[in-house]
Amino acid sequence: MNKIIFFISIVLLISLELFSQGYSANPESLILLRSNLEYLASDELEGREATTRGENLASEFISNKLIEYNVLPFGDDGTYYQNFEVDVKGVDTSSTIEIYSVDNSQSQIKVGDDFYLSTAIMPSDKYSGKESEIVFAGFGITAVDYDYDDYENLDITGKVVLVYRDGPKQGGEKMFSDDDHKKFIDPKYKMKNAAEHGAKGMLIIPGEFASNYWNWIKRSALSPAFSLNDDLFVLNESIPSALLSVDAITELLDKERYSYGDLVEALEDEEIPDWFLLSKKVKFNYSTYRAKRSSKNIIGIIYGLDEKIKNEFVTIGAHYDHVGVVNGEIYNGADDNASGVVAILEAGRRLSSLNENKRSVLIIFHAAEEKGLLGSKYLTSTSSFMNDVVVNINVDMVGRENIDTIYSVGSGKLSNELKEIVEETNEETVNFTFNYQFDEPNDPQRIYYRSDQYNYAKKGIPIVFFYDYMLEDYHKPTDDSDRINYKKIEKISTLITEIAVRVANLDHRLKVDIEDTVKESK
Repeated sequence: MNKIIFFISIVLLISLELFSQGYSANPESLILLRSNLEYLASDELEGREATTRGENLASEFISNKLIEYNVLPFGDDGTYYQNFEVDVKGVDTSSTIEIYSVDNSQSQIKVGDDFYLSTAIMPSDKYSGKESEIVFAGFGITAVDYDYDDYENLDITGKVVLVYRDGPKQGGEKMFSDDDHKKFIDPKYKMKNAAEHGAKGMLIIPGEFASNYWNWIKRSALSPAFSLNDDLFVLNESIPSALLSVDAITELLDKERYSYGDLVEALEDEEIPDWFLLSKKVKFNYSTYRAKRSSKNIIGIIYGLDEKIKNEFVTIGAHYDHVGVVNGEIYNGADDNASGVVAILEAGRRLSSLNENKRSVLIIFHAAEEKGLLGSKYLTSTSSFMNDVVVNINVDMVGRENIDTIYSVGSGKLSNELKEIVEETNEETVNFTFNYQFDEPNDPQRIYYRSDQYNYAKKGIPIVFFYDYMLEDYHKPTDDSDRINYKKIEKISTLITEIAVRVANLDHRLKVDIEDTVKESK
């Protein structure tokens, strides 16, 4: 008897272990997921950067898979593609800043390694090659309604200003309202304010975020910036504005009235020093460029069966671009976001095979997400069908971390009904443990605003966003297919498929019963 009980116990333990690790996954799905992802995350696609050869190869592969899975085209002129143009702008990667000391010694810091030169408003080339004095000016903020002005009694005409990246605090709280604080810490505001006071350039002291994420900032500094043609593409040229690295600001403030450590301590103590003139001088050396390029979203459709509601749309999607080649290294983006792409492809294959959706389902692969959510911004701003979209299900990085957990973001931001459907569907199918950390209103990482579902939410469309929060290889060349958990992606595909069917077959549109305070992400 004891042997029988022991044997049964072992069998139960093994069964539970197999279930918890996802071994009940559909074998055919696992083969397709692996095959599709290994191609999308291969070196051949050169990191799938928007507007490049790699993006074109990825778009051809995805559209061919939609044909194979009997998902019909819903893009421009009977194709799968929704084409759009982007403006591309940047600074030469050989740009430098020269620092001159009082003893006439000179040092040079390099763009990327040591500073990020802003392209939010393109700097005029007329400021390049000009030596200037440097003056510390607190936060660089003029807030008349708060009787606050860092430039009061300070003449910065013809000088470069050095300012904190953040905003002032009192008693541990922001001095300004949330909206005004956001406005005043925007580098574009600080740049404009400095220029209006006569400055010829701006240097920004790095905060904690910049210090912790300099590798990401470096990649941005060496890459072009993208914007849509219908964005306010700023042709007005401005003064140069450079965010300095910790090493660069430490060097700049060496042997000055206040060191970098002094300024950090003052910021923490809310005792900001008065303005002071540095003994060193500075010279920006840079050149800029602009161009127009083409990109494309990919859209397929599974038409609904109910004539009354087939012109309403359930949308499921993922971005298919990544960051390309940086310093000669290919960033393959296996988890970010080849994992999401193959999850959506698999969900599309299943939905097409099921053929039981009353509303139509759009299968959407957004371009240029890594460039500022541009593909989804274009789609949601220009597509004639947007008023008939009832939900957006978005996935961005779903192939790493624990197989039994996933971050669920935004399902209850606009619709209690959607959150209930998502939770019930999950419990009845794959039974993930949901983590709602990023639904917190004060989420410092602002995950809700950082992927394509945000542009749908801005239109009042209920969304749910699934995300694995992988940090180890995030935006690194090590984000490769050999680190992917395909069983987790299969579970995500199952969940997406089931949610899509349930929403598509509701006898009413999802109830939008929550007033979400959606705000811009930057």
